[in-house]
Amino acid sequence: MTWAMLFLPLLIPLVASLGLGMGLWMSVLTAKYRDFNQITGFLAQALMYATPIIYPLSEVPEQYRFWASLNPMASVVETFRFALLGKGSFSFHLLCYSAIIAVMLLLSGMYFFKRTERRVVDYL
Repeated sequence: MTWAMLFLPLLIPLVASLGLGMGLWMSVLTAKYRDFNQITGFLAQALMYATPIIYPLSEVPEQYRFWASLNPMASVVETFRFALLGKGSFSFHLLCYSAIIAVMLLLSGMYFFKRTERRVVDYL
């Protein structure tokens, strides 16, 4: 038990809001543009490889670490790793960046989903 485990109740809603925001955006784009359905699988797989789940962020070469940390899930996974395993790194700034991206993604996803909700039948 470490002090970092106190972040766990905050990380779970953060992951949920990132997932829900991405899901809302994907549903709006898939309903409006039928070809986006083909891209969704590729995009999800690319984002999985870009997120440091199997490898820690410290294993990413220094010249690419900035680009890897732009992924909002990178700091969340690193904080989970730090809190549960005691390994990895913890950056409050990157976690705040992830929270801001999650809120923006969720709010914009809800807005565009609500806006296109009535016209989805026209797209289908």
